[in-house]
Amino acid sequence: MRRIMMLLLASWLFAMSFTGCAGQEKYKKEPNTGLYAESYPYLIKTTSARWYLSTDDIELLGEEAYYDGLYAILKDAELDFADAREALKDYTYSEIPPVDIFTDFCGKAGIKEEKSLGAYYNAVSNFIKLFDGWDIVRASLLHEYVHYLTCHCADPASQFGFWTEGAAEYISLFECKNRLSRSVNMGLDISTLQPVIIEQTWNEEDKCLEPKLLYLGFAEMFIRGYAIGSTYYAVKNRRIERTAQMQEEPNAEDLSFCEAASMYAYLIETYGKETVYKNWNMDTEHMETVYGKAFPDIYREWAVWNAEQCKLLGINIDAQ
Repeated sequence: MRRIMMLLLASWLFAMSFTGCAGQEKYKKEPNTGLYAESYPYLIKTTSARWYLSTDDIELLGEEAYYDGLYAILKDAELDFADAREALKDYTYSEIPPVDIFTDFCGKAGIKEEKSLGAYYNAVSNFIKLFDGWDIVRASLLHEYVHYLTCHCADPASQFGFWTEGAAEYISLFECKNRLSRSVNMGLDISTLQPVIIEQTWNEEDKCLEPKLLYLGFAEMFIRGYAIGSTYYAVKNRRIERTAQMQEEPNAEDLSFCEAASMYAYLIETYGKETVYKNWNMDTEHMETVYGKAFPDIYREWAVWNAEQCKLLGINIDAQ
């Protein structure tokens, strides 16, 4: 009996020595014998991606911190990526190849986008590159993966600007759970937000800001002209200043990301996914050819819809 108890104890201690290492057991790193092997000597293969691991980044963060951060992200990334594929399954290829993901925490690529908040999809070379460390990567990784799906795995591919950015924001923040982004409150420092904003958009079950509520509220502020005179990152992928003329004559490529996401929700509710997704490669200056009206008119009708959604969901920006 004593021998049996000792064997059981030894088995338990052996099992306990691997507690917290489930990621390491499930996802094995292996030598990289292909792309950029000198800079990325290791990779990890998952269902959705090939993660290329940088020697310089490992040295920058320290090996333990680098791998702890990576393995902590993999489970959520796989679940989020699967959700995005499911959301787009009728509008993308039936077989989605794994996407290549490279870390570049050292910033050696020299291509970091201001808007990226940690991740960037290169449509020309077809890869995702990660910047600034694992925590900030969580805020935008699913957004960039949706770019991969709509730009590389769809026919027609989405048109850059309003259609591509709107789809990435809508699908990653409205359609999907987005565990990655929720875990870091979309990369926002909630200490800088007014208490009433937090109160109106807080998801008590998940203990985080609710992305959809936050975006509807921010979009309402743009609609009402509260952003006039302010600079922001527009869907045409550069920083611009909101002007009074933009409010009077709205242009799709000048929209903020929150406006684009909410407008996607409106277009899909009003015209259906088939119409929106099958025409996400069209020129936004000729939207009347599909929607029967020009973009400024669509914008004004969406503005009414967005206000109704805010009222329905208890978002009162006047209280802010």
